Amino acid sequence: MSTQIISYDSKYKQAFYDVNIAWFEEYFSIEPEQIAMLRDPEGSIIDSGGEVFFALENGKAVGAVALKTYGDGVYELTKLGVDRDAKGGGHGRRLCEAVIDRFKALHGSLLFLETHTVLKPAMALYEKLGFIITDNPRGDVYKGTDTYMEWQPEKQREVAP
Repeated sequence: MSTQIISYDSKYKQAFYDVNIAWFEEYFSIEPEQIAMLRDPEGSIIDSGGEVFFALENGKAVGAVALKTYGDGVYELTKLGVDRDAKGGGHGRRLCEAVIDRFKALHGSLLFLETHTVLKPAMALYEKLGFIITDNPRGDVYKGTDTYMEWQPEKQREVAP
């Protein structure tokens, strides 16, 4: 099995929608703003300086994630989804690592995400990658989330209590 992480390619645009909408339908209700973002990743993420990454398995998009920008070095890891048939293959981890690597390359000041505690495998993954739970300075933005996490570089995590 050959797995590759690539930056956005419009030929996989439908996969961005499909893997995420399946996740929403399984766990939560989907908000109109979410549908708009999933249908138009170029206009809602890429055109403003964000990025979308895909996990390809033998040339087929089996996962996707977005790095959304808010300006001033603030970024959100968002819209992480992996096809049900491809779960457990490490695609989610590799997609998150691609976002973190890009965030570092951009010299970002804050990388955050919002999730829900019902998503235990995702929560465990985020914690392994260095995200810590903290208060959301923006308040609850998404209705389907109950947890706000910020990524902490390894050096900061080593000195934190």
